[in-house]
Amino acid sequence: MRADAARRREALILAARDVLAERGHDAPLDAIAERAGVGIATLYRNFPTRDDLAHAVARRTLDEAGAAADRALAAMTSDPERAWAEFVDTAVRLRLGALIPALIVESYRELPDDVLAIREGTKARVTELVHAAQQAGLVRDDVQPIEVIMAVARLTRPHVRFVDDVVPALVPRMIAIYLAGLRPDGRPLPQ
Repeated sequence: MRADAARRREALILAARDVLAERGHDAPLDAIAERAGVGIATLYRNFPTRDDLAHAVARRTLDEAGAAADRALAAMTSDPERAWAEFVDTAVRLRLGALIPALIVESYRELPDDVLAIREGTKARVTELVHAAQQAGLVRDDVQPIEVIMAVARLTRPHVRFVDDVVPALVPRMIAIYLAGLRPDGRPLPQ
């Protein structure tokens, strides 16, 4: 692929991630093309179907989440608090909660094999990171890794726009409250 074509494809994936996060899976494709600075024909040349585009966004986002987990794991020995915070900040920036509806399918088995493989690899690395955060005393032991990530995803779901005016920086505040609640110095969770 030529460099300019690769740049356009990359711009489409990043624009799609933003537009899908803001407007949902049914966002108009022309809004994605416009955000990427290309025409709709360029979008269709790169991604013939909406699912093709959603899967490309999933691949990119899962790859970035996995890379963030790898960086955090590498940094856990020297500065676990910072490593954990940077990973969570990346998860928030990736807007995982807003993108999950873009991949609504009857079951994960309906996703392409390569997306499933990336998802499983990312899940394994994030699970390892959550266990490392637990060992470092940053996350309580009675919380499962999937619960940690799904809670971050839920907290980063889009909210009604007027909320930004009423409660500036709501998502970072809610994430900070959640992370404080994950610390092991609280009471055990009910069984």
